[in-house]
Amino acid sequence: MSRARKNVLYLAGFLAAVLAWPAGVFAQQPALDLASPSAILIDALSGQVLYEKNADERNAPASLTKIMTLLLAVEAIEAGRLGLQDIVVASEHAESYGGTEIWLETGEEMTVEHILLAIAVASANDASVAIAEHLAGSEAEFVELMNQRARELGMTRTNFGNSHGLDDPDHYTTARDMATLSREAVRHPLLLKYTAIYETYIRGNKTWLVNRNRMVTFYQGCDGLKTGWTQEAGYSVSVTAQRGGTRFIAVVMGAAAAADRFSDTTKMLNWAFARYSSLLVAEKGQSYGTVPVNLGSCPTVEAVAPETGGVLLEKGSEGEVTREVSLLPVVEAPVRRGDPLGAIVVRQGDREIGRCLLVAERDIGRIGCFRLVWRLFLRVLSGG
Repeated sequence: MSRARKNVLYLAGFLAAVLAWPAGVFAQQPALDLASPSAILIDALSGQVLYEKNADERNAPASLTKIMTLLLAVEAIEAGRLGLQDIVVASEHAESYGGTEIWLETGEEMTVEHILLAIAVASANDASVAIAEHLAGSEAEFVELMNQRARELGMTRTNFGNSHGLDDPDHYTTARDMATLSREAVRHPLLLKYTAIYETYIRGNKTWLVNRNRMVTFYQGCDGLKTGWTQEAGYSVSVTAQRGGTRFIAVVMGAAAAADRFSDTTKMLNWAFARYSSLLVAEKGQSYGTVPVNLGSCPTVEAVAPETGGVLLEKGSEGEVTREVSLLPVVEAPVRRGDPLGAIVVRQGDREIGRCLLVAERDIGRIGCFRLVWRLFLRVLSGG
């Protein structure tokens, strides 16, 4: 069998083990008495689900939709395609929206920052449409971007029909998918900064914005994300709170009363903070070693973490944890950026409790004949 064939088989077996995450540390979820019909609680760092109740039940998302609208806008800012001081011009289409709004008028100009504040704090429908049109040319095209991003995040039971969240038969999601979206959203400091604001002003202090997520004022560590309500959706909320290095996300959908969504998320968060803490294992973009590249234009490739990741631990057990970097012994060129190269394996005693994937930091092509001969010549000269 050729060396290349052996490497392919080894790679397949190795990655099957690397990507096979444990079923979960938590064999039994808590008996929380929640009034809301659909809910989920996750650890933001690891994605571990701690509690769920009808988490895959389809619901109208209402203004939780705006988490995706904000995410796409913030990602555009981070990529340099959008600036906070860029000017958004309100269209007649944006002005036409009712519900929660900041009363944009056709032709009115407003900075991107104030538009985003209107969405994050006041949940303004007209501002959501305005930023959608500014970014994509039309709300319909922006909705296509929303659904594309949802697919990238693995939101398999979601379809967006608009940028604001007003009821639409083709606009639906689940608590689990909203937790997935919120987990991505909390990785963006600007988005969290805006959703943590309880009140602020725009239009030269003439328009007062007030956040319906009261938990940012009374729950320790709460710094976002979003509430929602429509006649069809009922009361919903996705909230996140961080204490020390531990962050949880709690989502409630379909509650009968506004107080229920806050009571239920408080119960879930209190239970989680009392029992668990997160341990950072890998930081996005950091190198955790190198892997030799056979016949590569570069002899090695860095193994980096594609995302920040960690594991969830029972409080008091943090000192029992060990971490081991496990990398492929060699890969064949060409290598593509993002190709799996190994993992950081986390154990408590003899029990494996989690893994963080490591991938190729960049592309590595195959070496040309002339460079290969020259490399061999230098190796002979050096006695290697």
